[in-house]
Amino acid sequence: MNSMKNNRRCPVMNPAVRLTVQEILQNRNFQHAKVLAGKNGLHRTVKWIHIMEVTAIEELLNGSEFILSTGVAMSENEELFLSFFKQLIEFGAAGICLELGTYIQAVPKEIIELANRHDFPIIVFNRKVRFVDITQDINTLLINKHYQMISELEEYSNRLNQLLLTSNSQQKILMSLHEHVKMSVLFIPKQGEPLIFSKQTRKIIDQILPQLKDDRKNDERIVRQTIQALNQQLAELIIISDSAPISDYEKLIVDRTATALAQNTLRELYFEVRREASESGWVQGWLDGIHSEDKLTRYLKASDPDMITNGSVVLLLKINQADESSLDLPYLNILLRSIFQSKGFSVFFTTRKRQLILILVNHRKKVDWKVRVQAGIDEMKKAMEMEVEIAVGRMVNQLTEVKKSYQTAEETLMIQDSQTNDFLPSFYEDLYIYRLISIVKDQGVLEDFIEDYIGPLIKYDQEYNGKLIETLKVFFMCNGSKKETASSLFIVRQTLYQRLQKLSELLGDDFMSSYKRQAIEFAITAYHYQTYSNSQ
Repeated sequence: MNSMKNNRRCPVMNPAVRLTVQEILQNRNFQHAKVLAGKNGLHRTVKWIHIMEVTAIEELLNGSEFILSTGVAMSENEELFLSFFKQLIEFGAAGICLELGTYIQAVPKEIIELANRHDFPIIVFNRKVRFVDITQDINTLLINKHYQMISELEEYSNRLNQLLLTSNSQQKILMSLHEHVKMSVLFIPKQGEPLIFSKQTRKIIDQILPQLKDDRKNDERIVRQTIQALNQQLAELIIISDSAPISDYEKLIVDRTATALAQNTLRELYFEVRREASESGWVQGWLDGIHSEDKLTRYLKASDPDMITNGSVVLLLKINQADESSLDLPYLNILLRSIFQSKGFSVFFTTRKRQLILILVNHRKKVDWKVRVQAGIDEMKKAMEMEVEIAVGRMVNQLTEVKKSYQTAEETLMIQDSQTNDFLPSFYEDLYIYRLISIVKDQGVLEDFIEDYIGPLIKYDQEYNGKLIETLKVFFMCNGSKKETASSLFIVRQTLYQRLQKLSELLGDDFMSSYKRQAIEFAITAYHYQTYSNSQ
């Protein structure tokens, strides 16, 4: 009931598209009608007209109905009469028209006081009236209003389309919305500062902004609409009424505006993609390390003067798709850009060797960069309808070190591919022992290390297909449990005993001792990595 008090003032915006109780009173059928109570509520919007002769409303009303009644169901019970009016107010009826004389002679004082407290209009006839004539006329008015609303929306949409063809479209669209609804308009992007169009002082706006953080708060004076493109939320559009509840028409205006803003944002992203495509060679040079720190800094400042750089990292996507020509690279560029920009990164996109390469320049604190990248990867996997492998290189401090991040991302991808039976993380820093393999390989001693510790096993497997390396790897994983090892390998216990005996002959009986086991495990992992690298 308390919400009805918020309707004391009508919206100032375009009364031509909304039917009010006041306008109904101007109809020819209401020449002899009298406003008995609730005069301050004559501005209420009427969405439908309804004849009601029952006392238990329950779920019969949706809100904003204008009720016609003879009072036949309440004629002999004043308590029932009062309950009926309380329900009308609670369920948001716009007002009521009562026929006096036939079943009820007067409206009790208590009901009049109740209606005045809640600005609930009570209109009475002191003679018989034809409800059929009233409903016919009002329904005609409602249809005309609906047609007027559609025409207004169409005109507004056409204006938005014209603004989309001009420069600085976003600013002009937001200003157009502000002028049309005569309310405060806030545009809050995922990245950057909010835009505010309001006649209110900055102090009042600053008081309102913290309240908007509570998404659960239901306020009829506030409408929030997300700006989305490619299933990604790019911004939020908010209108705030000074006093009156926001009408359905105004909500539709906001929805049309949000669509236009999404189109404008998508267009700007495509322009950005086309610009970057022409500079792809420059980004390739960045990956190859041919640009100086000063040159890179100037380049980034040119693309965004306010850009803050707090480390960079390279993300690789290997597309497992036979026909690369069918890839919609501009779409993928825009999709990935929108995802990772919302996570606090500037994105520089290029392609190389069937790989999509993203240089992510971090704007926020480094402490949670990995969490944010992982969140972006999770969103990306949901949005991309294709099989893709993902590798993230080392986070580097200097822009010139992006080459190192790219190399470590490639190394991560190669290690992932070499271990087809194991789950490996996407991040280079989570590869642990595999990073040691890369270092040993760079020093040129990896092959010697493998030969020293598992050379006899490699030779035996090649000559006899003995599967000793596979057996030993699983035996280590099962911590020496013969039962679990046999079960994991799908072999009988006797076969396992024969293989373990051969392992003892080739490696020595102490192959399960602590330090020797560590070296052998490292050699097995390195062998799989080396085998894959050679095949590539």
